Amino acid sequence: MFKKIGLSVICAVGLGILSQQVYAGNEGKTIVTQTFNPQSVVYVTNRDSSDIAVIDMKTNKVIDRIACGDCCNPHMTMATMDGKRLVTTGTQKNYAVIVDLKTREIKKVRLGIAPEHFVISHDGKWAYIGNMEEGAVSIVDLINSKEINRIQGFYEPHGFSMLPDMSKVYVSNLGAHEIGVIDVKSQKLIKTIYIGNAHILASLNLDKRLSEINGIANPTLTPDGRYLYAADGDSNQVAVIDTHTDSVVKTIPVGQNPWRAYVSPDGTKVLVPNNDDQTVSVIDVKSNKVITTFPGGEGMTGINFVNGGKKAYIISQSESALYVIDLEKYKELKRIKFGEGLMLETATTTPDGKTVYLACSTNNSVYVIDGATDSYTRIPDVGLSPWAVEIIGGNSYCH
Repeated sequence: MFKKIGLSVICAVGLGILSQQVYAGNEGKTIVTQTFNPQSVVYVTNRDSSDIAVIDMKTNKVIDRIACGDCCNPHMTMATMDGKRLVTTGTQKNYAVIVDLKTREIKKVRLGIAPEHFVISHDGKWAYIGNMEEGAVSIVDLINSKEINRIQGFYEPHGFSMLPDMSKVYVSNLGAHEIGVIDVKSQKLIKTIYIGNAHILASLNLDKRLSEINGIANPTLTPDGRYLYAADGDSNQVAVIDTHTDSVVKTIPVGQNPWRAYVSPDGTKVLVPNNDDQTVSVIDVKSNKVITTFPGGEGMTGINFVNGGKKAYIISQSESALYVIDLEKYKELKRIKFGEGLMLETATTTPDGKTVYLACSTNNSVYVIDGATDSYTRIPDVGLSPWAVEIIGGNSYCH
């Protein structure tokens, strides 16, 4: 559902297949005006101003901005764990932006059509980037700033997860009921895991599958990487995948049109927002059964855990609200209403699990939420259409 939202209303640019090359634009000559500790800031991806705002977590003020290229419409941002590089995707211009956070040198790597989501290897060497409109995954060498391979055979590659040992990358297909498995050593697609009921797969119209299928938004790993949870939007199921064998070991019925799975920090629970019946399913990881279901909001775009997973915030984009859930007593505590007509996007949780930063695209703001009290403050003017937020070591995601 969220794949159709957020194309820039300011910079509508035609998409075309671009040749592979690396080049440094004018941004590469940017003079460093602000130094900061990459581990102590929030990076905010602003789609319509095509830049990344840098927020100091001590003062909650914007202290810097990084230009990504005119009208490139960046989708999400990730930093390497060592804080050396920052990566974003210019969806409208078909490139990746790699920022050296020490020198502020910027390089752009040409990719496929409409790159959006990606994952960075834990050692900071590789980025695996989904080209949504091309059905391909680009593998980018972040050290040398070049695309080393482009793997075909995907259908709207949307979400990415890498095993803790960096041996495999899992890629979800929003336009199919499939998870692709990429072997990191060979940098090749080695297996496709099929998800969903057989009768749905048999009834697919392959000529229209990109427009008709509501597939898998994200492959979500448990913290130890042992299992992967994949919510299938058409079959109303969550598949549990054994990452040792890359096979489905169980399917769990949930609500209607599940968006994606979110695993609690302690790895004991999986929460799944179901957007058609507006419920949230809670799965116990040990038994792989739904143990309770909460009423949810309309247009749920994300879930963030605080206080070690004792509490969860459910983002309801259409209601401009957060549903606050007690995961010890399994009850709704409250609903935080931010206003009327505000489009809440995604959020990130700080590494200590105490604070959440939530992007709001319609009023160009980021809300800072205290996980203990549920009180919040607003950081205004972070950029045009803030879409995604990132903290190194935090719990971040995109949509």
